[in-house]
Amino acid sequence: MEGSCKLIPLHLYVLTHLKRAGIDYAKSISKMIGVSVGVIENTLSEMERKRIIERTHGSAIKRTEARFKLSYEVRKHHKYYRLTNDGEKLLRAIKNNINDILRT
Repeated sequence: MEGSCKLIPLHLYVLTHLKRAGIDYAKSISKMIGVSVGVIENTLSEMERKRIIERTHGSAIKRTEARFKLSYEVRKHHKYYRLTNDGEKLLRAIKNNINDILRT
Protein backbone atom coordinates (compact mmCIF):
# COMPACT_ATOMS: atom_id res chain seq x y z
CA MET A 1 0.00 0.00 0.00
CA GLU A 2 1.32 3.44 -0.89
CA GLY A 3 2.35 5.75 1.96
CA SER A 4 -0.72 7.36 3.44
CA CYS A 5 -3.98 6.01 2.18
CA LYS A 6 -6.76 8.55 2.70
CA LEU A 7 -10.17 6.96 2.41
CA ILE A 8 -13.59 8.46 1.90
CA PRO A 9 -16.86 6.65 2.61
CA LEU A 10 -17.25 5.76 -1.09
CA HIS A 11 -13.95 3.84 -0.93
CA LEU A 12 -15.33 1.83 1.98
CA TYR A 13 -18.54 1.08 0.09
CA VAL A 14 -16.53 -0.15 -2.90
CA LEU A 15 -14.19 -2.21 -0.70
CA THR A 16 -17.06 -3.93 1.08
CA HIS A 17 -18.91 -4.48 -2.20
CA LEU A 18 -15.86 -6.11 -3.80
CA LYS A 19 -15.35 -8.24 -0.68
CA ARG A 20 -18.91 -9.56 -1.06
CA ALA A 21 -18.89 -9.79 -4.86
CA GLY A 22 -15.40 -11.19 -5.34
CA ILE A 23 -15.02 -9.55 -8.76
CA ASP A 24 -17.21 -6.83 -10.31
CA TYR A 25 -17.27 -3.94 -12.79
CA ALA A 26 -18.12 -0.24 -12.52
CA LYS A 27 -21.69 -0.29 -13.85
CA SER A 28 -22.69 -3.14 -11.56
CA ILE A 29 -21.05 -1.47 -8.55
CA SER A 30 -22.83 1.77 -9.51
CA LYS A 31 -26.22 0.05 -9.46
CA MET A 32 -25.57 -1.66 -6.12
CA ILE A 33 -24.23 1.44 -4.36
CA GLY A 34 -26.52 4.01 -6.03
CA VAL A 35 -23.78 6.33 -7.34
CA SER A 36 -23.26 7.39 -10.98
CA VAL A 37 -21.02 5.23 -13.18
CA GLY A 38 -18.63 8.14 -13.82
CA VAL A 39 -18.02 8.67 -10.12
CA ILE A 40 -17.50 4.93 -9.60
CA GLU A 41 -15.05 4.74 -12.54
CA ASN A 42 -13.01 7.63 -11.08
CA THR A 43 -13.08 6.02 -7.64
CA LEU A 44 -11.96 2.66 -9.05
CA SER A 45 -9.06 4.33 -10.87
CA GLU A 46 -8.02 6.14 -7.68
CA MET A 47 -8.23 2.93 -5.65
CA GLU A 48 -6.24 1.07 -8.28
CA ARG A 49 -3.49 3.72 -8.05
CA LYS A 50 -3.47 3.19 -4.28
CA ARG A 51 -3.11 -0.55 -4.98
CA ILE A 52 -6.02 -1.62 -2.83
CA ILE A 53 -7.87 -3.01 -5.85
CA GLU A 54 -6.65 -4.43 -9.16
CA ARG A 55 -8.01 -5.28 -12.59
CA THR A 56 -8.53 -8.92 -13.33
CA HIS A 57 -7.09 -10.69 -16.35
CA GLY A 58 -8.48 -13.29 -18.72
CA SER A 59 -11.32 -13.36 -21.21
CA ALA A 60 -14.03 -15.08 -19.17
CA ILE A 61 -15.28 -15.01 -15.63
CA LYS A 62 -17.00 -17.76 -13.64
CA ARG A 63 -19.74 -17.34 -11.09
CA THR A 64 -17.46 -18.83 -8.42
CA GLU A 65 -15.23 -15.74 -8.83
CA ALA A 66 -17.96 -13.15 -9.40
CA ARG A 67 -20.63 -14.14 -6.89
CA PHE A 68 -23.31 -11.77 -8.22
CA LYS A 69 -23.23 -13.22 -11.75
CA LEU A 70 -26.35 -15.16 -12.71
CA SER A 71 -24.88 -17.42 -15.40
CA TYR A 72 -22.17 -20.00 -14.76
CA GLU A 73 -19.61 -18.30 -17.00
CA VAL A 74 -19.59 -15.03 -18.99
CA ARG A 75 -17.18 -13.36 -21.35
CA LYS A 76 -15.67 -10.16 -20.02
CA HIS A 77 -17.09 -7.06 -21.68
CA HIS A 78 -16.02 -4.65 -18.95
CA LYS A 79 -13.02 -3.86 -16.77
CA TYR A 80 -13.42 -6.14 -13.78
CA TYR A 81 -11.84 -5.34 -10.42
CA ARG A 82 -11.06 -7.27 -7.23
CA LEU A 83 -9.41 -6.54 -3.89
CA THR A 84 -5.64 -6.87 -3.64
CA ASN A 85 -4.00 -8.38 -0.57
CA ASP A 86 -3.44 -4.82 0.70
CA GLY A 87 -7.13 -4.08 0.13
CA GLU A 88 -8.10 -7.19 2.10
CA LYS A 89 -5.75 -6.19 4.94
CA LEU A 90 -7.08 -2.64 4.96
CA LEU A 91 -10.69 -3.80 5.13
CA ARG A 92 -9.83 -6.24 7.91
CA ALA A 93 -8.02 -3.49 9.87
CA ILE A 94 -11.01 -1.20 9.52
CA LYS A 95 -13.38 -3.90 10.74
CA ASN A 96 -11.14 -4.87 13.67
CA ASN A 97 -10.26 -1.41 14.88
CA ILE A 98 -12.53 1.26 13.40
CA ASN A 99 -11.83 3.78 16.16
CA ASP A 100 -8.07 3.80 15.60
CA ILE A 101 -8.53 4.21 11.82
CA LEU A 102 -10.88 7.19 12.28
CA ARG A 103 -8.49 9.01 14.65
CA THR A 104 -5.60 9.05 12.14
